[in-house]
Amino acid sequence: MSGQYPGQFGPPPGGTPHRPGPEPIPGRFGVPGRVLCALAPLLSVGLLGVVPSLLLAVRRRRAYDIVGAGVFCALLLTVFVSAGIAGSLQDPTADATGQTTLIVLWFAAPVHYLVMDSRAVWQAGRPRPAAPYLSPYAVTMPGYGTPVAPAAPIAAPVAPVAPVAPAAETAHDLRQLGELLRRQAREDRP
Repeated sequence: MSGQYPGQFGPPPGGTPHRPGPEPIPGRFGVPGRVLCALAPLLSVGLLGVVPSLLLAVRRRRAYDIVGAGVFCALLLTVFVSAGIAGSLQDPTADATGQTTLIVLWFAAPVHYLVMDSRAVWQAGRPRPAAPYLSPYAVTMPGYGTPVAPAAPIAAPVAPVAPVAPAAETAHDLRQLGELLRRQAREDRP
């Protein structure tokens, strides 16, 4: 695997560390894709009004995107049923229903897409990546196969510690992890 460094903490001593740029948000289209998705319902007079919401539902697979796609699919089905009823029975109510629904598909679909495709909505509810488990006792290999002595263990308290509740244990573990990360940052480890 080219570009991969051996060892736990990155490149060998003296090597140039890899500094990736900002991570792109997975799933969002670029500007041309967003413009095309927003223009599809406008240029097709609402007949392609389900396309943007379906794209969002397929790409993100979140409940509210699936509900939005279902609503736009129901609106399109209403247009087709109203057109069939208005054409065969000459019913003015079905004609008005179809026209209103088509107007809603024509203008609401691009607005819905642009709001739901915003950066804030894409990142809402997305879990943050978990911090990797870092053991203070791990043997690190910063060079090409040259083992290094294990890291010094975190000093234990002098006095015996009374049993703590699970929430307090978690807070204690987080403090230890924070101290370990600060120590690694001072030692200039990635």
